[in-house]
Amino acid sequence: MTNSYLGKLYLSILAGASIALGGIVYLSLSTLGVATLGCYCFSIGLLLVLFCSLWLFTGKIGHVFEKQFNFVDYLLMFVGNFIGAAFVGFLCYFIFGNSSLAVTNKNLVEAKLNSVNYFNLLLSGIWCGMFVYLSVECFKIKKLPLIIRVLLVIALIGTFVLLKLNHCIANMFYFSLGVSWNLKTILFIVINTLGNSLGAIVLNTIKISFLKLKNERVNH
Repeated sequence: MTNSYLGKLYLSILAGASIALGGIVYLSLSTLGVATLGCYCFSIGLLLVLFCSLWLFTGKIGHVFEKQFNFVDYLLMFVGNFIGAAFVGFLCYFIFGNSSLAVTNKNLVEAKLNSVNYFNLLLSGIWCGMFVYLSVECFKIKKLPLIIRVLLVIALIGTFVLLKLNHCIANMFYFSLGVSWNLKTILFIVINTLGNSLGAIVLNTIKISFLKLKNERVNH
C-alpha cells in the first residue's frame, strides 16, 4: 500500500492527525494549569508517528539528499500532513467552540503572530527541526532498550515545546483550530517549514560527514 500514491497520502494524513493529537493534549494540560507537563506530553504525537511508521514531513526531510524519497513523496507528505492536522483542528473548532481550550489556543496563536519577526521564526524553525531530527534518529537506535528510546523522544520533543520553538505541522493544527488562516499565517507556515527543513538537513549532513570520516579512518 505504501508504494501507491494513495497509500503514501494516507500515511501522511495520519501523521498530521497524530501531531494534532499531541497538540490537543498540550492545550488541554495547559488549560488545566500544567503547561510544563503538557509540553512533554505533546510527544505523544511523534511517538504515534514512530510506532506506526507514519510519514511525517519534518521527520523525513533531513534525508532529502540521500534520495530515499523523491519530490512527489515529500509533496504528498507535506500535503497529507496538512490535511490531517487541519482536519483535526477544524473538527476541534466545532467541538470545543468557545471553551477554555479554544481560548488557550487563541492566546497561543496570537502570541505567535503578534509582532512576528520572520528571521527569528526561521531560527526557531531551524532549532525545532534539529530537535525533531534528533528525536527520530534516537528512536532508530535499536541497540538501546525501547523505554530509553521513548524517554529520549519525550525529552527532546518536550524541550522544543517548552522553548516555544515552532513546528510547522503543529502550527497547521493550531491555526486551523483558531480559524486563523490568512496570508500572514500562510507566510508563517512557509518560513516555518523552511526552518524545520534546514535544521534537519544540517544535522543529517553533519551525521553523514562524521560517519564518512569515521569509515575512512577505519579503512586506513
